[in-house]
Amino acid sequence: MNQQTGIRKASRREMLKLSGMGVMAGVAANALISSKAKAEEGDIKISYASWIHGHSMQIEYPDRIASEWRAGFAVKVEGMPGTDNWFHFAIPTPVIIDDVRLRADAVMLRFTTGSVDAFVRDVHVYDGEVRIAAFNDLYLALENAFVRLPLPDRPLMAWGLGISIGVGFGVEMMDHHMDFIAAGCDFTLREPALEVTPVEEVPSP
Repeated sequence: MNQQTGIRKASRREMLKLSGMGVMAGVAANALISSKAKAEEGDIKISYASWIHGHSMQIEYPDRIASEWRAGFAVKVEGMPGTDNWFHFAIPTPVIIDDVRLRADAVMLRFTTGSVDAFVRDVHVYDGEVRIAAFNDLYLALENAFVRLPLPDRPLMAWGLGISIGVGFGVEMMDHHMDFIAAGCDFTLREPALEVTPVEEVPSP
């Protein structure tokens, strides 16, 4: 019995020792190579990912909604036939980390609709009052477990990221429910890729 207890204590001491060595090694490695340097070298693509739950969604025109239910797993809305609307998400935004300003890399959505007659038409992205991206005429419907929309030029963040979702509800005798589960954004330190214009060779005379 005592022998078994001694073995357990020794094993725990060894584990703590190895764990401490691992932590110190990790700290030393991080001190040697900064996150920004890693991002510039292409080792880190996403520096920070931020999501917000669907039941925090704001509805721009509540009078066009037939029913609304905010549950633990999603917000469920039913649009009135023949209407459109805008749904808004405010994404928690890490504008600066360690004195480095982050860039918005892509926005993400997770949602479902009851039929093809209830659809996400447009997705607009804002930094404060400035629109930094617009994805129009998407017409996404039914199961959309993970929609990722890369932002052109990876704009620098200044104020706070908002996602505005333009939706539509048709007039067909179909299900006009939508369930929004989550929305988010990937932030990065990577500079936007430079476009290289090929030089046209002029034939020698």
